[in-house]
Amino acid sequence: MPSTTTTTPPADTGFDPLVFWFHHQKKVLLFVGLIVVALAAYGISEYVKMKRTTAAGTELANAHTVDDYRKVIADYGGTDAAGDAHLLLAEKLRTEGKLDESSAALHTFTDKYPEHPMISGAWTSVAANLEAQGKVDEALATYQKVSVSFANSFSAPLALMAQARLLAQKGKTEDARRIYEQIIAQYQGNLAAQQAAAEVRKLKK
Repeated sequence: MPSTTTTTPPADTGFDPLVFWFHHQKKVLLFVGLIVVALAAYGISEYVKMKRTTAAGTELANAHTVDDYRKVIADYGGTDAAGDAHLLLAEKLRTEGKLDESSAALHTFTDKYPEHPMISGAWTSVAANLEAQGKVDEALATYQKVSVSFANSFSAPLALMAQARLLAQKGKTEDARRIYEQIIAQYQGNLAAQQAAAEVRKLKK
């Protein structure tokens, strides 16, 4: 007798793409549309940002006066160029003897650009302005802030040197010597260490 073959029907996966499309095509099209719009908006935003950044850099490169730097800051706030313009503005004002205005520009910079690579340099410049104005104690405190808060920055040895110098001027020779020796120990091979060693020799005399 011929054998009877039993055929097992394929398991129902429960998902039919055509049925899904029929019932949800509007939602799918809406979702795809939203993605396209989002990508387009992102692309436009990045393009505009790039153009703004390029324009800011060009304007900063052509800036030479106080008004020029202030224009870059006003027109391109939040860009790296605007941050750099604050520093250049502060330096320009310093050379013109406008120390209060220079410090104000530096403080604005430190408030708006706390992560800028030159933040430690800005605080060092604030201290230098205070020193130039004869505000020795305030200058000393600001140099100390730099050496502690930005201990790994390029400004730290400079700030320590300035602290030691001011302390020596105030007659605090031992305190000055300790800082010079700290510089020698921490910054071996650095020009600051060589200068500190020379200052220690002067103090011993």
